[in-house]
Amino acid sequence: MRSSAVFRLLLTAYYLLPVCAGCASLASSRDLYVIAAPVEHLRATPGTQPRSGAHDPDQETQLLYGERARLLKTQGAFAYVEAVEQLEWTHANRWQGYPGWLPFVSLQPLASSPPPTAVVTTKWATVWTDRNATRAGLQLPMGSRLSAISTDGPLWPVRLLSPTGEYHGASGWISSGDVTLLRDLRRLRVADRRQAVLAAAHALLGDPYFWGGRSPFSPSRPERVTGVDCSGLVNLSYRAAGLEIPRDAHEQYLRARRVTTPKPADLIFLSDPHQPQRISHVLLYLGQGWVIEGPGTGLAVHRIEVASRLGRPIDDLQAGQQVEGRTVTFGAYLP
Repeated sequence: MRSSAVFRLLLTAYYLLPVCAGCASLASSRDLYVIAAPVEHLRATPGTQPRSGAHDPDQETQLLYGERARLLKTQGAFAYVEAVEQLEWTHANRWQGYPGWLPFVSLQPLASSPPPTAVVTTKWATVWTDRNATRAGLQLPMGSRLSAISTDGPLWPVRLLSPTGEYHGASGWISSGDVTLLRDLRRLRVADRRQAVLAAAHALLGDPYFWGGRSPFSPSRPERVTGVDCSGLVNLSYRAAGLEIPRDAHEQYLRARRVTTPKPADLIFLSDPHQPQRISHVLLYLGQGWVIEGPGTGLAVHRIEVASRLGRPIDDLQAGQQVEGRTVTFGAYLP
């Protein structure tokens, strides 16, 4: 998922300048905030929202509940932010969070937000406003991070964020089966960590491909476009396993360790047929010759054999090989 290189360079430079006399330029304040909405779109231009899952060049990425963002400037009701947990390699040859616009109301100052201790590992989780689980509050997507007050019993009390102030500072309750402590994920054996990545990816099977998407599909939220693109699928699956990797396929390739034989949860990268030095697609390897991928606009996340997808079985596929004009590379983030 990417805007053109020239367009992104000009756009970023333009929006880092004051845009009007009434705009507050905050590029030097380095203020950190957290996302207090379940899912928020990061847009190339302020005041716009995607209306469907169709390809939309203004759609940059999505930020999830509890995710950090650096506030750079405001324009009316909108904020230009850096998504510091979604790294990209910029035209200035440095790593930086994804830039874009979102509603300012979705932000809450980091200083007033409790540090996250758990991550949502199911597709969508209900946060109840009472300990008897009779009044539903927020619906949080996979990858959301929140602060657990206690981990006793089937319902864990958590501290809530809310852009409206309705829940801010209050406690909610979430099923222990919907979340995992980040410290427990870090303590997993490597093989179990790989399986955690794959379990998250399997939960997204059948979800619609959405350019710039990084959230599980929710048919109960028609007002909010959800779904994943190829790299969003990979990024979200790793995030649900407590691991942070870059947002886009090319950056995932840059940060990954090169391997000759992929293991389950490793990545298969395909270069752009017109730009051989740039990666334009990524697939998540499942093992035993299968992958999961977000194939493209109008399609759904699916599971497919490598032999069917790339024309030859995994055992006959070598890093650096050409497949339909694309170079194949294998990468890993786990030992």
